[in-house]
Amino acid sequence: MNARRCAVTTAALGLAAGLFAAAPASAMAAAPSAQRSSGDVEFSVFDNGSGIPRDASFRLADLGRHGISESAVQQLGEGKAPRTAATESAAINGPDTVVGQWKDRDGWTVYMRQGYYDPVRDKGFGLTKIEQKHNLTMKAVRATTQYPRPGAAGKQKFAGYPDTWNYFTDVLHVKCSGWWIFRTCRVDKVQAVRAGVDFSVKIPQLPKGVITAYCEGVQGRCPDWVKNAINI
Repeated sequence: MNARRCAVTTAALGLAAGLFAAAPASAMAAAPSAQRSSGDVEFSVFDNGSGIPRDASFRLADLGRHGISESAVQQLGEGKAPRTAATESAAINGPDTVVGQWKDRDGWTVYMRQGYYDPVRDKGFGLTKIEQKHNLTMKAVRATTQYPRPGAAGKQKFAGYPDTWNYFTDVLHVKCSGWWIFRTCRVDKVQAVRAGVDFSVKIPQLPKGVITAYCEGVQGRCPDWVKNAINI
């Protein structure tokens, strides 16, 4: 082997060693075979403000720096869809029944009511309308209010309604190719989501809460990948 070829081989081995050294020990112990863990994977995440690159590639393993659990990264590395908690189902009660509550970005309490939806008149509010008309879930609405865009752009008063606020966030669709957690990933779609919340006390002692949530620029139902984001 000549000196040039020897130098190239040594550099390649050094790079590979560096990549494996950067991986968590627990991940290395679970490294699958190349045959079972190569190929394309895709998933979606709510932009939680952690700086997930939109215009540059990144490694699948880097998702751990952006609040994605190690188990989810491992499953994606193995070419599997991450297991997520079951979606909340609305109880069969009256439209004003509170079916969920949480704190938004600023610590305000957001209420979700059962609501209703009449497709003939295209009227309704609350979780029933959000699920049936817009194909979103309570978890997706919660993420929209907890991880809106930074500053005033993410939370704005609804004109003419002083106690109603609109939240805006982005859901990122990601495609990755390569091998295991060293796959190269890139954001290929961005979908804006809006949620409207009424904080005025209209129903005894509690605000009406979430009025609706939908994908901006989409008529009717959001793509499934929006509600199936792996970090909500």
